Amino acid sequence: MLEDGLLDPIPDAAFALHISPNMPRGVIASRGGPLLASSDKLRLKVLGKGGHASMPQDAVDPIPVACEIVMALQAFATRRIAVSDPAVITIARMEAGTTDNIIPEVARLWGTMRTLSERTRETGLAGIRRVAEGIAAAHGAEVEVNIDRGFPVTVNDGRVVDLAEKTARRLFGDEGWIRMTHPLMGAEDFSYVLQRTTGAMAFLGGAPEGGDFRTCCALHSNRMVIDEAVMARGIAMHCAMAEAMLGGELEL
Repeated sequence: MLEDGLLDPIPDAAFALHISPNMPRGVIASRGGPLLASSDKLRLKVLGKGGHASMPQDAVDPIPVACEIVMALQAFATRRIAVSDPAVITIARMEAGTTDNIIPEVARLWGTMRTLSERTRETGLAGIRRVAEGIAAAHGAEVEVNIDRGFPVTVNDGRVVDLAEKTARRLFGDEGWIRMTHPLMGAEDFSYVLQRTTGAMAFLGGAPEGGDFRTCCALHSNRMVIDEAVMARGIAMHCAMAEAMLGGELEL
């Protein structure tokens, strides 16, 4: 959409809403600064030497090497990256072997890293490569580390968030707005828009009526249920934000 001219000409500001089943029904929620994390895809291929399961000394088993890499990445994330500027490294898929009595030649790992700053992002990506290569070398194996850089950090402009708060309270009362205390480690492609112009993203609570938003099935769950009636509030919020911006309420 950006390549097709979404921001041509560049607007004064941009605003977006994202539905959330884990926030109170009908509430608008946001914060200034980082709201959502960057997202990078990790693909690791551990190369060993296949052999018979009864004679591991004659092979280089990539499975324990891959397992050690997984655990070392968790230690790296907690011991080498500051909790004040965190990273989340998750290996979500592991694949190796074909049967019970053959040591395979290859083990594969897939995962993701999330961060809230470009500085930690670069530290994390460099560390993933260093940890994986060091462990593989220690066991006489090799590893190929491929990183697909994804969405950047979603960073809200505090002035647009302040306007969103004022607008939400005007539309829905004081209970219609929540100022979030911390960012979330999910990621969002609206971050690319916010790299080019000032703006903000907010969440629209969509927990089903009568349900507990704290325990509702989360986004991307196949059991997630959204109260679609709250979308009317989302439409009203978009329209009111546009009117406020056009009316000069946003001081840039």
